[in-house]
Amino acid sequence: MKNQFCLRGNHKLQNPQKHVVFLLLFVLLAVFVAGCDKEIPLNAPINDAQENIAAVSKLNAPELASAPVVSSITDLGAIGQPASVLTRDGGSSTVVGGKMLWLFGDSFFKNGVKSVDGDSFRSNSAAIADLTMPLDVTERLDINDTPYKAIPFTAAEKAYNASTGRLDDRIALWPGGMMTEKSGKGLVFYLKIHVLPNPNDPGKVIYQPLGVGTARFASGKTTASRDTGLLFNANEPQFNRPLVYNGMVYLYGSLPTVPGSFPSYGVARAPFKNATKRSAYTFWNGSAWVSDVNQATAIMYFIPGAVTVSYNAYLQTFIAIHSQFDSDKIVFKTASSPEGPWSLAAELFTGMPAAGTDSNNRAGQEHPELAKDNGQTIYVSYYNPQSLLQGDLRLVEVTFN
Repeated sequence: MKNQFCLRGNHKLQNPQKHVVFLLLFVLLAVFVAGCDKEIPLNAPINDAQENIAAVSKLNAPELASAPVVSSITDLGAIGQPASVLTRDGGSSTVVGGKMLWLFGDSFFKNGVKSVDGDSFRSNSAAIADLTMPLDVTERLDINDTPYKAIPFTAAEKAYNASTGRLDDRIALWPGGMMTEKSGKGLVFYLKIHVLPNPNDPGKVIYQPLGVGTARFASGKTTASRDTGLLFNANEPQFNRPLVYNGMVYLYGSLPTVPGSFPSYGVARAPFKNATKRSAYTFWNGSAWVSDVNQATAIMYFIPGAVTVSYNAYLQTFIAIHSQFDSDKIVFKTASSPEGPWSLAAELFTGMPAAGTDSNNRAGQEHPELAKDNGQTIYVSYYNPQSLLQGDLRLVEVTFN
């Protein structure tokens, strides 16, 4: 089905070249998160990233024999947000009840604004939009016009955060990817993270994975119901980015890393009906699907957090889309099967220039539910930072030849 968008202020993206003083804690947090897509630990090396990407990827990635050619790129504008919200990142999505459900990560309120429960930001939030008007969002707000948590904390998580009172020592729940269940509910795979001070770099933080959980959104709702426990634990790969294909759910996620190692992604799969059942998953070891999670092997490198994988019928290939390290570019890889082998990355487009020290665009991801003409035209969002805790999630239309 073709979605006819009704959008404001569309203009062509030209592949460019490369205010507010907040409370001290907010300024510190802005330094913490600048330039980092937060789904991987910060112990991964990113110096000379482009050289490392080329060197490592070529070890086991084929060249793009005939890369899809992009014929047009149109920036459609920024995704809406409540007047109380200063900025929010993330931006995964799925269809629930015939509407587009957007999920966001850290959602910061404007200076002096607090929610009814006393928070000055949310670890996550959600909004709903019509598929023909994806920028125009609505969401449930409290009496202070601030959004509710999309994925609520447990009593223990809430108590821990209250006990520290610190932005650099807290539990965070960051949405990963989403899919639509047979019931019609939206299923999100979220990352449970412990944000901690970096002992080797004062003023910075590290993100310690605590596991991957699942939660469900009913039609018309922007607050989910969490499943009990975790799907993957802290010592396992953080599989959280789903592809639904041929009755299976493929989950992509970062493999455990150690200081000095290259960040890499592996893949797990389970029958669609058992997407939340840990024992149903098998893992790609480079040649076969096996039950031992410790044999999961890298299939893609240097993905700074968010990635989406979809099957593009127009291109007749699987396509993975993500941001590029140390760059404002959004790139893509292709493969003939969900497990690969995946090609080297090629540029999809360069986003609007990011501003601020050590900051680049991040969180690039596709929204397959918006695609038109079997995928000849696709839609990709990314976060464009502009200054301390300021920036937009932008939506871009990409059409292939």
